[in-house]
Amino acid sequence: MTSLSLYLHIPFCRHRCAYCDFNTYTSLADLQTAYAASLAAEVQQVAGTERRRAHTLFFGGGTPSLMTPTQLETILTAVHTHFAVTEDAEVTLEANPGTVDLAYLAALRELGINRLSFGVQSAIPGELALLEREHDFAAAVTAVHLARQAGISNINLDLIYGVPGQTLASWGESVCAALALQPTHISLYCLTIEPGTPMKRWLDNGRIPAPDPDLAADQYGLACEQMAAHGYAHYEISNWALPGYACAHNLTYWRNGEYLGLGAGAHGHAAGMRYEVVKQPRVYIRRLQQAEAPGYPLSTAVAAHHALTRQEQMTDTVITQLRLLEEGLDLTTFRQKFGQSLLDVYGRTVAQLLEWGLLALSGDRLRLTPQGWFLSNQVFYRFL
Repeated sequence: MTSLSLYLHIPFCRHRCAYCDFNTYTSLADLQTAYAASLAAEVQQVAGTERRRAHTLFFGGGTPSLMTPTQLETILTAVHTHFAVTEDAEVTLEANPGTVDLAYLAALRELGINRLSFGVQSAIPGELALLEREHDFAAAVTAVHLARQAGISNINLDLIYGVPGQTLASWGESVCAALALQPTHISLYCLTIEPGTPMKRWLDNGRIPAPDPDLAADQYGLACEQMAAHGYAHYEISNWALPGYACAHNLTYWRNGEYLGLGAGAHGHAAGMRYEVVKQPRVYIRRLQQAEAPGYPLSTAVAAHHALTRQEQMTDTVITQLRLLEEGLDLTTFRQKFGQSLLDVYGRTVAQLLEWGLLALSGDRLRLTPQGWFLSNQVFYRFL
């Protein structure tokens, strides 16, 4: 039986950051206990009577570290009751610096959470203020030290580049500051100014300058150099890890594996379909009170789903696996799965991208070249 990954969405935040367009809410903290019970109910609905194997759990958000240990225990108990969670499962919780203390982190460790992802974003006070983050970098340093003291040593730090007003030098300072904390994993994301966010309004009214894509490319290149110099493997376009610490949960996504999306606004991919759960937490809670679930992998809270066509499955496989810079796309496995070679389906596209130096073919593996890292979205677009 295929081993699953479970994504568990926590939609609560104390404050919505200026760039955020995730499914989060700042005024619904009174729903947390009811939400935890509903998430546990969704776990039971989706699982049904078959105790499927799961090897990663990921609490994303929102700010999952706002949930109390008791609320998290409600969810985790349901997961362990209805899924066969492996003994060595990677269990990640996203946390904001400033929302955790030693007692809380120790409680997480007791619950079996063994990996933390801190949304640091920057070490520069002015950049944190522009992003409307509530913490300063000192809080991030403290959070990392406390996590290790609590017994959680597998730690990811998120940073954002391409921020308006950010320079190559200030970006380098943030990367160096993060590296000095010696996390096991670092994720670097280029800022996208999304419609409906405060930052988009600021851009439209001239309060902030438009992001500079050339500067962002230089910042990415600098980070690649700094990460390599400190022994981090660049295993995915936006992710670096020390040996043995690649994120197992996200590898499920990038290998186009099966995962269940649970919680308000979550997306899932299992049993040959993709689906999304209703976004509004109150509606989500109400929908989980219905008795009859549609059947695996869908719950009564699912808002939309569709069966993947063969063409969609092939496209998804190519685009996700090419994000893995070391692994790349396994051509033999592709042919075995779909009964056609990649070149039979995308021969002209592949030939063009090879000629442009954006892809490289080595044995039975197709990979992005270093030049292709910078133009990956253009590469992926050509397979759609």
